[in-house]
Amino acid sequence: PMMPHLAEEMWAALGHQALVADTPWPEGNPDLVQEETVTIAVQIGGKLRATLVLARDLDKEATEAAALANEKVQTALDGRDIRKVIIVPNKIVNLVI
Repeated sequence: PMMPHLAEEMWAALGHQALVADTPWPEGNPDLVQEETVTIAVQIGGKLRATLVLARDLDKEATEAAALANEKVQTALDGRDIRKVIIVPNKIVNLVI
C-alpha cells in the first residue's frame, strides 16, 4: 500500500494544501461529451442499405430527404413505391416498400 502515500506526496508537491483524499471528485460537463453529428442507419424492408452522417437533432423531414437522396438508397429502391417511412430521431430511417 505504498501508492496512497506516494499520491499524497505528489499532490503536496503540486502545491495543494488539502489532502488528496479530502478533495472532491471532478465534475463532468455532459455538453462537452455530446457529438455534433450522428450516424443514422437507413433500412429498406428491414435490411440495412446505407448509413448517413447527419447533424444531431435534424428534423424528420430533412432526415427523410437526406435518406432518399442517398445513391445507395436510390439503387436499392429501384423505382419501387414507398408505403411508409418510420424515423427514430438520431437512430434509424426505415423505408417500408
